[in-house]
Amino acid sequence: MTIVVCPVCEHQQAFGLECEVCGKELGNLAGLGSPPVAAVVVEGLEVTVPARIGDVVVERVEALEATALMSAQAVVPLEVVPDLDPGKAAPVPPLPVERMVDLSLDRAPDDGLRTPAPTGPVTCRYCRNVQAAGSVCNTCGMRLPKAPAPAAPQVKKGASSGERSARCRACGAKAVPLERCSDCGAVVPEAT
Repeated sequence: MTIVVCPVCEHQQAFGLECEVCGKELGNLAGLGSPPVAAVVVEGLEVTVPARIGDVVVERVEALEATALMSAQAVVPLEVVPDLDPGKAAPVPPLPVERMVDLSLDRAPDDGLRTPAPTGPVTCRYCRNVQAAGSVCNTCGMRLPKAPAPAAPQVKKGASSGERSARCRACGAKAVPLERCSDCGAVVPEAT
C-alpha cells in the first residue's frame, strides 16, 4: 500500500485523488500517477459492453401515447370548462389618441438665470493629481469626476503649529489652538 503525505496539511493517507482532510488534489503527486483500480467481477451481473452485444434493435411501443414532439399531425382537442374564469379582460375598443398641443420637445431658450456648468482643472479623488482636461487621470488611470470640486470655504484658522500649541481638553494630545484635535476631533480652545 502506498502512503501519501498531503503537502498542505501533512495528513498521511493511502494514495487517493485528493486529501481526505483538506481536499488538496493529489492526482500526480511525486509522479505516482492515478491510483490503481481493482476490477471486481460481480456474479450474476449481465455484461453490457457494446462490442460484445452488437447493434440494439429499437422497437416502437404501440400503447405509448404520441405527443406533439413525436407526431406533427397530432391535434389535441380543446376542452372548454364552463365554470373556469379564463383570466382575460374584456376587449378594449380602439381609443382616439389626441396630441398635446402645449407639449414642447425642445429645450427652453437660455434666459441667463441658469447656473453654468463648472469648468476648470479637475482633481483626481484617488491620487490628488490636478489635471486640466481629460476624463481619465494621467497619473493613476482612474476616472476623473465630471466637474471640478467646489472650492472649500476659507475658514479662519488659529495660530500655526510652528507658533503656538495647546493641549486638547478632551484627550490631552498636543494640538493647534482653534482647530480640531487630530486624535479625538474636538475643537481645541485657544491657549490662555
